[in-house]
Amino acid sequence: MPRGLALAAVAVTVLLWGSSGVLIKLASTTGLVTALYRLWFAIPLLWSTAAARSVRARLDRDWLRSSLAGGTLFACHQMLFFSGLKLTTVTDINTIGALQPVLVLWVAGSLFGEQATARAAGWSLAAVVGAAFVIAGARGAPTWSAAGDALAVANLFAFTAYFLASKRIRERTDAWTYVLGMTTVAGIVMLGACLATRQDLGSPHRSDWVILAAIAVLPGTLGHVLMNWAHAYVSAFAISMMLLGVPIVGAFAAAAVLGEPITLLQVVGGALVLIAIANVVLRMDPRAAGELAESAAETDAP
Repeated sequence: MPRGLALAAVAVTVLLWGSSGVLIKLASTTGLVTALYRLWFAIPLLWSTAAARSVRARLDRDWLRSSLAGGTLFACHQMLFFSGLKLTTVTDINTIGALQPVLVLWVAGSLFGEQATARAAGWSLAAVVGAAFVIAGARGAPTWSAAGDALAVANLFAFTAYFLASKRIRERTDAWTYVLGMTTVAGIVMLGACLATRQDLGSPHRSDWVILAAIAVLPGTLGHVLMNWAHAYVSAFAISMMLLGVPIVGAFAAAAVLGEPITLLQVVGGALVLIAIANVVLRMDPRAAGELAESAAETDAP
């Protein structure tokens, strides 16, 4: 019974993370303002847990240093991800983000006990070609822009830096207090970025507040909670396979809600990316595969 519930939890997370791009695009605010309120809606929820004595006892100097490093990197990821989504298609953002396991394997494969082999190189190249097909298929669409795709590529590197730093930090800091501190620092950095670029913090309309709260509570918080709980009952292999559905959900949600077209070239390219990523990730150690697949899905989650 717990395993069945856990599989359902992963399925719900796939739907939440896959649809998050649509929610972000529905908000009339800029990418930076949307990211700011996504963080500041979550911060009070997280700090309410600090009332517990066991949490307060772990908020030491090492926690602060870890929070400053992780929070700054996470804020950079959020700036690029939200801003990119406002400029280009959800499908492009999700497909480029799906390349994250390939980048991690080549940049820091030794951290996972894996080395880039000739087979991995071949599938990595196939994934990049597939992503190029998706981008080429989106050109000319009203919601596509080269600038947005460039931000998506920059976000791929920014999120990978955050992911690798967090992996190191988690070796000495527990997950809950790290998320608490990291999110708080990211919120402060984002506020500074909004003030420096003179964003209109009062720009959200009445309907925007509902969307911003939904982004923070559903994919931004509930999705991560469900995923963490499911890890105790579902294998990394199963989770890895299910999380490959996040870009697919995103593409169909964007088509249904936003009217973003899906061309044949994008379908072929997207399928090539997913097949290539599956071959790269699932040939790794099961634990590393699950961690990489989840992190790749998180590049599409606010």
